Amino acid sequence: MEIEVETTANPGPGKLWLDIDGFAGPVKPGNGPRRDPKGEFPTGPDVGTPLPNIVARHHNDSTVDLHRDRAGKPAVVVFFRSAVW
Repeated sequence: MEIEVETTANPGPGKLWLDIDGFAGPVKPGNGPRRDPKGEFPTGPDVGTPLPNIVARHHNDSTVDLHRDRAGKPAVVVFFRSAVW
């Protein structure tokens, strides 16, 4: 899938750049952590779609197994990659 990247940028206060939504950051939109997809973009499975088996390492080095640990109960999974503060 080829993703079109939003590159609209305006000079902001100081050495910051404003993106199309008015958020200011030190990196010009379209680069690095500000490579946001343009327009509609699929963000993941639809609500109610079963997730695949997810097994990951916790910060304390233990193992997190989504399906085992939720024990048949519903779960919300959020993948957070980074942010510009």
